[in-house]
Amino acid sequence: MRKGYSASGAGYSPSTVDNRQLAYMNRFNVITNQVSLLVQQLNQTSRNVTDIDDALNRLPTRIQQIRKMNYRVMMNLEKDVASLSERWSLAKPNVASIIGSTAPVLVSEGRTIENELAQRRFSSNYDVSQLSSVEARVSTFQAYVSDFSSRVSGATGDTLNKIHSLDRDVGVAERTLSLTSISSFKWKQGESPILSVKAKDLNADAEGVLSLTNQRFIYESEKEVVLKKTFFIATQKKKIRETTVDRPIGMIDNIVKGRVGILAGQGLYVTFKPDSGQQEMKLDTDGEDADLVLRFHNFISNGEADQELDATEGSKTDERPSVPIVCPRCSAPYSEEIYRGQTSLQCKYCGATIPVSSN
Repeated sequence: MRKGYSASGAGYSPSTVDNRQLAYMNRFNVITNQVSLLVQQLNQTSRNVTDIDDALNRLPTRIQQIRKMNYRVMMNLEKDVASLSERWSLAKPNVASIIGSTAPVLVSEGRTIENELAQRRFSSNYDVSQLSSVEARVSTFQAYVSDFSSRVSGATGDTLNKIHSLDRDVGVAERTLSLTSISSFKWKQGESPILSVKAKDLNADAEGVLSLTNQRFIYESEKEVVLKKTFFIATQKKKIRETTVDRPIGMIDNIVKGRVGILAGQGLYVTFKPDSGQQEMKLDTDGEDADLVLRFHNFISNGEADQELDATEGSKTDERPSVPIVCPRCSAPYSEEIYRGQTSLQCKYCGATIPVSSN
């Protein structure tokens, strides 16, 4: 008896038919998935113009909103959006021409291939060779879609990258304002929010929020309190914050990114000046937020934040006194370092509080 045939010689045995069907459907599914991905790529490439238009229309409104809420840094946002809009208005006609002349033809071809595959989903004899012609057509389709995507990406890539960057920065400002809108600390005169991120204080094993302002480094621990119980079961809860670290921004000695524990991922080590009275902090946060903290701490410490705030206020935000400071109670001179963001000092002779003007 020949291998693969039944004892009666009538045809393939059930096991052989099953194997042929499995091989056929595996190959069919591979081709179908390939076509699906190509159609998605084609559609996304065609949507690029609409996505860019939508983003450039939304960004000015979002930026205007954060300005109304007292976010007064990253003053490049307005100028960058205006410049990008102008450049896009010049590039858009060429991109629209590429899409208009090519996309409809490729969309039609994609639908034709999908229809052909639908007809071949179930084959009477599951002959894999019957899929060769559609595979060849898919290969040609892939080459055309790739060329189309490359041409459109070449004309829009720089614009899309800049939009993503602007969108990310505006999102940082929006999140900062959202987190600081329910803060437990009071704002000081001339103080402006710069960055707020979620972070866990590993020393205290507490979740919380880290905020950088132009004057201070602040960490707020979060805890959940029960507002209402029914039969000893908490039915209403609320998260509250408590400021656990509040130091002038100039008291930060260093912030470095690294692994903050055996099981923890990327985080931050924050060290403070010796006379700050603050131990090193280990903060567990995601890698992107860790990078933001480093970026904006540098933005503050190198004076860029002050320069932008000065430009919006028309006055100096952190000018150090040009005359010697003396205690108003005992007249003793104050000779210690004055840190960026400090608004008061303590006389080491009599303990009196010495105000420091930030203007």
